[in-house]
Amino acid sequence: MARLRSAPTAVLPAVLLAVVPLAVLLGGCGSGAPAAPPPTPPASTPRAPSPPAVPIPSSSTSAPPPSPVPPPPPPAGRKVTIQLTGYSFEDNTPPGSAKVCCSVLHTVAGGSGTYEDPITVAVPGGPASMALRRGTRFYLPTVRRYVIVEDSGASRYGLPHLDMWVDGRGGSSGSVESCMSAITARVPAELDPPPGRPVLAGPISADGHCQIP
Repeated sequence: MARLRSAPTAVLPAVLLAVVPLAVLLGGCGSGAPAAPPPTPPASTPRAPSPPAVPIPSSSTSAPPPSPVPPPPPPAGRKVTIQLTGYSFEDNTPPGSAKVCCSVLHTVAGGSGTYEDPITVAVPGGPASMALRRGTRFYLPTVRRYVIVEDSGASRYGLPHLDMWVDGRGGSSGSVESCMSAITARVPAELDPPPGRPVLAGPISADGHCQIP
């Protein structure tokens, strides 16, 4: 009787051994407690936007343009000394006229004394034998006028002689004579002068007034 009761005791360990692996297998297939969720990655900090790039001008655009080179001044004329006198509307040949023999810029004696409009002067000699070539220009600093050779018949002196047209219309013969005397002298002159010299524009004698410095 004792042997019959001991049989179940011997079988129990074997049964337990078979059940335990089965439980382990079922737990691995998801029949047990749910698996822990994966860890949440930490939130990333948003990056601040980069400032816009500032364009750097190239040296070719930032450099100032070169300054223009001024043209060289015109060469000065030749300094000479001349004998200056004057003739007028009353003592011209013929008297009471502004006739000239060898006009260049003016059909009759005239001019304002500027570089563009010089005053007529007469030189010694006749139309075919003028002491200076017609069209020759001078600047006379004592009267502040440019003059141009357009007439002949002036007296001869030891120096080059320029007989300057003073006009004189509108004034008395006395006032005109006084004005011609005021400019008569041996004076410096500039032969073939450039433009730009100081000018007192207008006739030497007009309406009884002598317009000289």
